[in-house]
Amino acid sequence: MKFIWTGFLAAALIPVFSTPTFADENSVPADLGARLTRFGAITAGNAAGTIPAYDGGLKVPAGMVPGDGNWPNPFPGEKPRLRITAANAAQYADQLGAGQMQLLKQNPSTYYLEVYPTHRTAAFPENFLAATQRNASNPECKTLNDGLSMAEACRGGLPFPLPKNGMQVMWNYLLNYQGVNGWDWNHSAYVVSQGRPTLTNTNRSTGEKPFYQVDEPTRDPKMGSRIWSRTMAPARNAGQASGYWDYLDPVAEARYAWSYSTGQRRVRKAPEFAYDTPNSAFGGVAFYDEIFLFSGKMDRFDWKLVGKKEMFIPYSNYDLKWKCDMTTKLMEKHINPDCERWELHRVWVVEATRKDGIRHAQKIRRYYIDEDTFGAAIYDAWDDSGALFRTGSQYNIEAYGVPNNPQEDSYSLYDFTRDQYGMFGNGPTRYRQAPVAEREANPQTIAGGQTR
Repeated sequence: MKFIWTGFLAAALIPVFSTPTFADENSVPADLGARLTRFGAITAGNAAGTIPAYDGGLKVPAGMVPGDGNWPNPFPGEKPRLRITAANAAQYADQLGAGQMQLLKQNPSTYYLEVYPTHRTAAFPENFLAATQRNASNPECKTLNDGLSMAEACRGGLPFPLPKNGMQVMWNYLLNYQGVNGWDWNHSAYVVSQGRPTLTNTNRSTGEKPFYQVDEPTRDPKMGSRIWSRTMAPARNAGQASGYWDYLDPVAEARYAWSYSTGQRRVRKAPEFAYDTPNSAFGGVAFYDEIFLFSGKMDRFDWKLVGKKEMFIPYSNYDLKWKCDMTTKLMEKHINPDCERWELHRVWVVEATRKDGIRHAQKIRRYYIDEDTFGAAIYDAWDDSGALFRTGSQYNIEAYGVPNNPQEDSYSLYDFTRDQYGMFGNGPTRYRQAPVAEREANPQTIAGGQTR
């Protein structure tokens, strides 16, 4: 793959960013299943041999089966091939995000990246792959309203396996495949401030993407995804509930967000669950549009597809989620690097710049999105002065045996302005065998299941 390097300079303190061109810019649907995988990633490995060719996804070792809501690490005993520290970070700077460089600089004696051999684990069912190939050649599968909306004709597969602009990549990210019937998980959030971890929220959550539930007649075909949660802890918040529904056309149908309070004992709309409103469930370390690194409507930024490049990103973090307990994984200034796993993968690079005259706490965001799963990303954000505001990492696994589904429900956010960080998405995850009944997803029904 040929790279041509140019310079990008944003606000005064934002580092110069190398901008690669990429071979996929002239891709056509016929490339899918040949030069490209059926979901649009480059099939071949890289010239250095540090990224392998795609061969269908994770091959699970014999006898390894999921536990009760967790998946054992399919690479037990594998050793890192590289350790990146503050001392050698400059050598790898072009393959590290600004956030990783900042964490290495601020914590030279305790933080490092353990880089393991790369495994292209993503595996998908046939119906998803067929629908994805269909989308690539279907003129009705397109964005609308200057990219803010997406046509219903894309349902069932990755919307844009051959993305042509930044908003198409972000739609792929928002709707990345994680199974058909939905999932349940205990989603615990811890925030570390002044070296002390605090449990800010544990909830029993349910998520699904009606975008992929094309055979479920009760689903609204205009809905992209929805999530709802019942708060279990801390005790002062137990019994609360909340959720949000996101639509394919947020211009015509805005996010439906709601909450239930045990004090008021009623469901109310919550339009504030959007954009740069601090998320109290995450201790203020995350905005609502930073849930899973990005969530919601794209109207406050201009989205530029910079290209594709090789980057170190979190990957196959089975041990981080299930082997390391909270006292082990949460260190004073950062997540325990012995619990994290990083690999070299090709990523799409998308840069978001706040529109003129629009209010938002962040001026520039940069997303690095895995070419295989359209998740497993890292993310950086800068404020108006050009100072690094936040960085985030999303920790993927391949949920084998259910059947195979990439899962991206765990992530971290570091707030450099407050010297705090949070780890979100700890606990078991269970995929549903059948779709949720619509009556179960009704906010009144969800709230009715709470206790005062």
